[in-house]
This record gives sequence, C-alpha cells and structure tokens, in this order.
Amino acid sequence: MKEFLKQNWFVAVIALFFIGISIYYAYDQNKDNLPSKVVDGKDVVFSVDDTNVTADELYDELYKTHGKSELFLKFYMGVIDANVEETTELKNQIDSAISQTVSYYTNRYGYGLEYLNQLAKYYYGYPDFPSYVEYQIKAEKLYSIYIKEHAQEYVTEEFIAKHNPRVISYCLIKLDDPKKPTAEETSRLDAAKQAWANEYNVENFAEFAMKYSEDASTASGGGVLGYVDDKSSLVDAFLKVALSLEEGQVSDWVFDENYGYFLIKCDSKNYEDYAADPNFLSTVLTDNPNLANEIIWKYAQSANITFVDDSVKEYIMQQLNVDKDGE
Repeated sequence: MKEFLKQNWFVAVIALFFIGISIYYAYDQNKDNLPSKVVDGKDVVFSVDDTNVTADELYDELYKTHGKSELFLKFYMGVIDANVEETTELKNQIDSAISQTVSYYTNRYGYGLEYLNQLAKYYYGYPDFPSYVEYQIKAEKLYSIYIKEHAQEYVTEEFIAKHNPRVISYCLIKLDDPKKPTAEETSRLDAAKQAWANEYNVENFAEFAMKYSEDASTASGGGVLGYVDDKSSLVDAFLKVALSLEEGQVSDWVFDENYGYFLIKCDSKNYEDYAADPNFLSTVLTDNPNLANEIIWKYAQSANITFVDDSVKEYIMQQLNVDKDGE
C-alpha cells in the first residue's frame, strides 16, 4: 500500500482513507436528537417490542457486517467533511469534474455513469462515483490548505532545484503526420508563425493561443497547461523546453513527431501561482510518502471524532502509519 501511494497518491489516499471513523461518529452526531433511554448504563438506539438495541450492540453488528474497511472509509469522509467547507465554488468544481469525467469515459470507452458507480462501489467502497469524485476534490483541497500553511517545510530551495516547478502555457499547431505535413497544414502553421512574429508577443500570448492553438483542451483558457515539473508526463521535446524557460520567456517553435509544432511560454515560477494545482500536490506527496496520511490524522484531532474503543483507533493509526507521538 505504501508503494502504491507513492505511485498514485490520490487514488491510494482515497482507498486508504475509506476505512475509518467508527460508526459511533455518525451516531454521536445525532444522539442529541434521539430519545434518551439508558439500560444497564448503555444508550439505547432503538427498541423492537421488548428488545433494546444499544449503541454498543449496533456498532458491533455494523463492524461485523461491513468490517474495518467501511469504518476507515467513514473515518476519512468524516475528517474531510469536518474540515472542508462546501462553498458554491467547490460544489461547482465537483459537479463539473463529475460531468467531464463521465463524458470522457462515455465517449472514449462507452462506459457511462452506471459503470463508474460500480467501480467506485466495489473497488473503493464509495456509494457511487459522484461521491468518489467529491472526496477526491475535497481531500485535494485539504492537502492544499495544509501544505500552503507549511510551505516553508515543503517548497524549499532543494525542492525547487530538484523539480524545477513552474506554470506553463502553450499553442499547438496539429499535424496528422508531422513528418509529412499537407499543404493545408503547412498553410496553417505558416499563418500562426507569421501572426506570432508580427502581431503578438509575450504579453498577449493567451490571446494568440486562444486564436491559433488547435488543442481544444487548453485553447479556450488561453493555452494554460498549469503546473509542470521534472515529474510531468509530457512528450520529451515539450518537457525539455518547458523546463528550460525563464519566467515570462516564450520558446521558439518546438517540433514533436507525434503532435506537430508547439510554442511554449513559462507563465510563472512563483509558488503562489501553482500552490493549489493537483500536480504540484502530487509531487509534494510523492516526495513525502506518508504526508497525506499525516495530514488527515492532524485534521482528525480537531474534528471532535469519538472512537468507540481503543482497538478501532489503533487500527486507524496503523493504517495511516502514524503513532501516538503524533496525537
């Protein structure tokens, strides 16, 4: 699990964190709304005829039925919900991510929401795919908040020298067969080159990308790709040039035999401009393999979570790889 977390931080975090708040957490949140009844010193959750079911018995049954995995999932969700405010902006971000992902899988693989719901449920324990996406994004938000508050620990001179982080934009002129461009493709490329040489400059690169870039995924946003570092999964020719640029510098036209021609701009090397980017968070969490777990545990301390017994707490701490010194 630890090695998997290094390779695929977010999916691993999601899977890992889905095992934990004791069901008592949900009960504890609602106990004040329930009729007060105590038998032999134990709170009664409900009664059927003359049979009382206590909170302890309910917990034991749920624990047996769903196991530790379900408990850990509830723990993770409880910590996230207690520490991440669901603003309109965040909700819109979640809804957009769900819509885009479902659309992508439907168009590319023919898998719709029903299939994704099954994956989320049986592989990760979520009730459905929208919930899976929701907690990915909320966790991302929580990690971002923590790392930003402790930036001096993670965005060090060593980190910058090692990873060469920056924000990148680009314009792409696509060629079906870059080594043998058609007359029409050559005409489009020449038009873009002429426009860049005579009408545009570094200050209005975004306008240039919006008009000329043939990459629909970034053109409408002014060509902004986002955070890039030495770990980025980009074609070699692109990445090499992107990492060589100074802030505010635009490259010459870069040829790639699979895509065509790129014009690349380094927008910023300022930490504040990439602090919330998921790819930056991925690099930090990869460099610090247990940090995601530690962040969840730190926020759990302020979430007012009550554990039914020490064995549940110890299990969660073991899964998070934190010890009592971290309490």
